[in-house]
Amino acid sequence: MGINTKFSPEELQVRETIPALFGPPVEILNTPISPKENILRLYEGKTPMWIPYPSADNNMLMLDCDPENKARSPGGGGPDGWGVEWVFVDVVGGAMVKPGNPKVLDINHWEDYVTPPDPDTWDWEGCYERNKEKLRPDRAICVNVPGCLFERLIAVMDFDNAIVALIDDEQKEAVHRFFRVVTDIHKKFYTLCKKWFNPDIVNFNDDWGSQRAEFFSVPTVREMLLPYVKELGDHVHSLGMYFDLHCCGKVENFVPLFIEAGENSWGGQPINDKYALKQKYGDKFIFTHGPQIKEGASEAEIDEAIAYFMQTCGSDNRILLDPGSYEPALVRKKVYEASRRNFDRLVAEGKAIL
Repeated sequence: MGINTKFSPEELQVRETIPALFGPPVEILNTPISPKENILRLYEGKTPMWIPYPSADNNMLMLDCDPENKARSPGGGGPDGWGVEWVFVDVVGGAMVKPGNPKVLDINHWEDYVTPPDPDTWDWEGCYERNKEKLRPDRAICVNVPGCLFERLIAVMDFDNAIVALIDDEQKEAVHRFFRVVTDIHKKFYTLCKKWFNPDIVNFNDDWGSQRAEFFSVPTVREMLLPYVKELGDHVHSLGMYFDLHCCGKVENFVPLFIEAGENSWGGQPINDKYALKQKYGDKFIFTHGPQIKEGASEAEIDEAIAYFMQTCGSDNRILLDPGSYEPALVRKKVYEASRRNFDRLVAEGKAIL
């Protein structure tokens, strides 16, 4: 088998089932090339043989040597590397900063309240030993990184104080000092990730919007955030890795800034108009999207949603799959078959980038 293999129903056979970082276990199918080779085709600007599903095609890691990952994990809680207390909220399946007690009371003197962590002091060797069995060579390695710039500011100040600090002329200089240190820590973190795990993809996690709109303006991002994200993107690329973004909210207006910063892909929510964005920026940026399927949908309705998805965002196979929360295993298999057949069509019509 290989890149010239035409789709066969035998590819839908499940070779094995493996744990996922988030959600239920995922099925590894009988694919003609490795999931790693396929997803890297997408990042390299080529046409993948099927629409990659990161949960199945990547070894996704959250490194337990980072105190924040420990503090924010299920069953965790406690202080992160900055001394910020986290609590895990079972009902929402996520962690939050312990409310009502911000660590930094005055951003202009933040150095008096917190001591930045030093990733060099973390147990990287032990972390590798604990995780090495998860590193399957047929899957790309993707390291997920917890809250970065704005989220780190929120964590030490609480949201209302952080959002004001970004635009208050009397606090901006201190925020820049803070972001400078955070950026240096993350650069060191990415360097150590490369040394110990040699990832193909590393993640940058920073939520910049709500369900309705962005938290702040484009000029504020340009002034306060973009220089640091771009520096991180340049650093990640210099290490030979791709730079993935997790940014929740309706943040469509920031997509040109994501591209300018050197982000390669973005797992944004479907409240953003992914089809319009892909039409405009799809040659420069990789989006995550999937069929929009309502709870309780019949199989015919699922098929209809997948057909529409393949006609729009999935028409060139150059997108990352979010199967949604309803029947994700079934949706993933159906999208796999549809996109494999689509690849054969693209090749036959001379439209595939090989």
